[in-house]
Amino acid sequence: MFGRRAAPKVKSSDTIYAYLKRGIKEGASDIHWEPYSDGNRESVVIRFRVDGILKDAGKISSDSFSSTIINAIKIMSSMDPTKKRTNQDGRFNFMQDGTGYDVRVAIMPTISGEKVVMRITNRGTYCKNISELGMSGEALKNFEQMVHRPEGFVLITGPSGAGKTTTLYSILQNVYRREINICTIEDPVELQFAGINQIQVNHEYGMTFVTGLRAIMRQDPNIIAVGEIRDLETVRIAFQASLAGSMVFSTLHARDAVNTVTRLMDMGVEPFFIATALTGIVSQRLIRLTCRDCAGQGCKQCNFTGFRRRIGVFEVLRMNDPLRQLILKRPNFEELKAAAIGQGMVPFASLIEPMIKQGLTTAEEVNRVLALE
Repeated sequence: MFGRRAAPKVKSSDTIYAYLKRGIKEGASDIHWEPYSDGNRESVVIRFRVDGILKDAGKISSDSFSSTIINAIKIMSSMDPTKKRTNQDGRFNFMQDGTGYDVRVAIMPTISGEKVVMRITNRGTYCKNISELGMSGEALKNFEQMVHRPEGFVLITGPSGAGKTTTLYSILQNVYRREINICTIEDPVELQFAGINQIQVNHEYGMTFVTGLRAIMRQDPNIIAVGEIRDLETVRIAFQASLAGSMVFSTLHARDAVNTVTRLMDMGVEPFFIATALTGIVSQRLIRLTCRDCAGQGCKQCNFTGFRRRIGVFEVLRMNDPLRQLILKRPNFEELKAAAIGQGMVPFASLIEPMIKQGLTTAEEVNRVLALE
């Protein structure tokens, strides 16, 4: 008698690529591999972030993940597979159906094991023309005038996952010319650009936003991009760089455009710097659109969420003399907001209201993203 044939072993890389392919097909921006324990059994849950929302995508045994899959991910991402109790960051490239993707990998130790997040970037569609970002009318005109300047400081603000990096990279792609010197300091470098000098933050070797920005200022830059403003010293150097004749772009976590100014002052930035050097602020959110196939009722096309795709919504605050004079007087939030609206800024609430009336999205979705209530 012949014994039962053993099932063929599945390679670790096959499991990784299977979830990557499925995630790309379902429109996932991130894939989470999360150790999970219910007290009796341990496993690893895989979740996809689609249109800003995490959803379960599968489950694998903890033994197979910790023994083979996690090591395969580390090797693919140029990480050290022997390090299991420290954070690691890496990346690899992936092709599917003739399209190239950059996959950024971040690994973090937890009490249940190592957690992995893969950020998927389509190299062909990640950067957009400025006109394709989602602005229109006077906001688009102001934005284009803000970024196409020889010197100044433009801040892109919003919470995590609002598309700030996409906007920043789209700006760099649109302003790039061979006759200028563009330098960036990023943590991490999400997408590599030919012809742009990109620096990766590396705390182990003393390369921080502050040290990197200081080094860039000695490199005769025309344009400087700072991946994120996180502290007072970084933002002060960024302002100094703009006053020295460079065009500076950066991102900051802030609720809206007006809150960005008050937050800068709360961080300790002198009103003189803000009034003198700040060119403008773009605050943004990504709003899910109601699924057209089911009118929000939930169907297979929208994974039964009632929503399909997201659209960018932008507050654009362009600085002018009246606003600069007001900032020097340290106004409160309400005073500055009234002045900004009086000078032509359209707030989020006014941008969103027509979308709700037209059925493009729902009030619940808007409140989830903007917390307007």
